Amino acid sequence: MADAQPRDFVAIAKGYAQKALDPKNRKRFGIWMRFAAQRFLNDLERAKADDAPFKFDEWHATDVCDFAEKLPHVEGTWDTPTIVLHESHVFFLVQLFGFRKLDGTRRFTTALFAIARKNAKSTLASIISLYCLTCEGEVGPQVITAATTYDQASIVFKVAKRMVEKTTDLREAFSLEAFAKAIASYENGGSYKALHAKASTQDGLNPSCTVLDELHAHKNHDLLNVLKSAAGARKNPLFLYLTTEGYANPGPWEEEREFAKKVLRGLIEADHYLALYYAVDEKDEDLGTEADDDFDEEAYHKANPLMEVNPLLLDEIRKLAIEAKDKPGTHAEFKIKRLNRPSSVSKGWVNLTKWRECKREVDLEWLRKHPCCGGLDLSSTTDLASFRLVWDIKGEIYTHGWRFVPSSAVRRRTLRGLIPYAGWVLKGLLIESGDEAIDYAVIEQKIIEVHQTFNLQSVGYDGWNAAQTVQRLRAANVQMEQFIQGPKSYHPAMQALEVAYLNGRFVHGNDPILNWNASNMVARQDANLNNAPDKRKAAEKIDDFCALLMGVGRTQLHAPPRKLVLAVAG
Repeated sequence: MADAQPRDFVAIAKGYAQKALDPKNRKRFGIWMRFAAQRFLNDLERAKADDAPFKFDEWHATDVCDFAEKLPHVEGTWDTPTIVLHESHVFFLVQLFGFRKLDGTRRFTTALFAIARKNAKSTLASIISLYCLTCEGEVGPQVITAATTYDQASIVFKVAKRMVEKTTDLREAFSLEAFAKAIASYENGGSYKALHAKASTQDGLNPSCTVLDELHAHKNHDLLNVLKSAAGARKNPLFLYLTTEGYANPGPWEEEREFAKKVLRGLIEADHYLALYYAVDEKDEDLGTEADDDFDEEAYHKANPLMEVNPLLLDEIRKLAIEAKDKPGTHAEFKIKRLNRPSSVSKGWVNLTKWRECKREVDLEWLRKHPCCGGLDLSSTTDLASFRLVWDIKGEIYTHGWRFVPSSAVRRRTLRGLIPYAGWVLKGLLIESGDEAIDYAVIEQKIIEVHQTFNLQSVGYDGWNAAQTVQRLRAANVQMEQFIQGPKSYHPAMQALEVAYLNGRFVHGNDPILNWNASNMVARQDANLNNAPDKRKAAEKIDDFCALLMGVGRTQLHAPPRKLVLAVAG
């Protein structure tokens, strides 16, 4: 491959982040890219600390970008024979390969690149696939592009194959040979091929790099689970998810999207996970964003960063916008594929900005002398159960909780690589109880222990599957009161909690599991506009939040009446 002085890719990535954060560019960068930019700059500072869990290596960040710019264009007509990376792609590659764990391997083992159509995500994926095949030091690397169909999986593979075929220096440098359905690397014994869902159960899979294309199209988690399990023997695996938005389905995309957004907001700490999400903005009072108009051409940049260097892309979007205005049947497709706008947006109940401001430490020793109430949610036998204490002291609400999971849930969550159950267990935030199902005896013992050491007045509980547990706890003199699971019971508790946290009179100690549950919280309303949690519509677990609400509900019954203060406009 021809030698050439590489550009300063790290400076380009930093400049891109600063541009995204510049208030003058709010029409070109959506809220999620602003979060991504801030995370990158923060992580560069974190990496400088002596005790940082990762470092930033400019050589690795530069090498992958230099590798990319020696590869040829294989589609369309361009001014240069080889690729010139757009700064959005530089921003992604510099982070993905520049941040390294202390043992020298990549910090990021999972990466999401979500963007509107025709923004060269297949080219980007091909670059990453070839780099992982040739330059990561893996012995016998297996690079796989996977999708629901073989044709879809072949899109990225065929781009990479043509790059190999057109680049003699690349083939000679790494002893590559391109076949119809595979690329072989004789230098390191590696291979690259496309794989579809039905073939994913074949023996012999041990992927070092897996590109899962158009994640939105996957109707279930089966393919992802098989590939995750197969990569368990790799020290430095990479799962790269590429997608444009799609219509709602039960597959992994909605879960992945919401997880990525929580990582970008800092609600979940996931140092292994890189996410870039290019999309127009939705209305969100919590984030302070207004919904972009579907036909505001300037806002299209938020979902289409290559539009500024590719006039053909702008022309295509303009034509489709004209049709979308007058053809209702094409409007939804335009929003989803060209603006990367979700087909439906579930509105969370909790204002997470205000919630995070309530992270003061919970002083359990001071609270022991004050009366408290509990909330017990046993609705899940195979995942998360929760018991929380709630104190209402002079109108300020405090909470502390214990959460229980079976070992199988920890293994399953670890395999999927999203919610850090294993880390929470190690930190003592989760208690393993039982193997395939929760052992309620452990929960009962904890509640009895709390009853003996705290001033516990009563425990509100969800009656589902709780009869025997309640009977044993009552025998131990714990006052158990059933909390009816509906708006009539929940609405007063939700009102009390909402008033408390919005006014900064709530203390949760920055509990990561409660924060996660709060971010998942979705409410349903009855005909009288009374609210209750909606576990069916919540994207993930809210059991810990429900236990909190039941505890709040019980404290409201025990609390002395307060004077009603009316604010009168003058």
